[in-house]
Amino acid sequence: MAKAAGWHGLPPTTHQFLPPVQLETPAEGITESVPPAPALWVDLEYPNGSRQTVRGFAMAWTQTAVLAQWIEFSIAREAWVRPDQCTRREIPRRPDPGI
Repeated sequence: MAKAAGWHGLPPTTHQFLPPVQLETPAEGITESVPPAPALWVDLEYPNGSRQTVRGFAMAWTQTAVLAQWIEFSIAREAWVRPDQCTRREIPRRPDPGI
């Protein structure tokens, strides 16, 4: 018998998710990224004063804000953050298997 498609087992828990501090969504001057989106290290800041660095992508930006996207608790999250919270990162290219 073939397995059914979809989620198997308990879904990931999200009750501990705390949204980071984020900027207001810019009203103008937004540049949206084109695939592949630039890879980033994003330093997220939280209302309780804690910080966390996550692997993410720049989905859009202005001169004063970056829309960062990352995965947390198996769910894609987004937040507008300051540019100084972002550092470009390199994703190593996989060798071509020649297929």
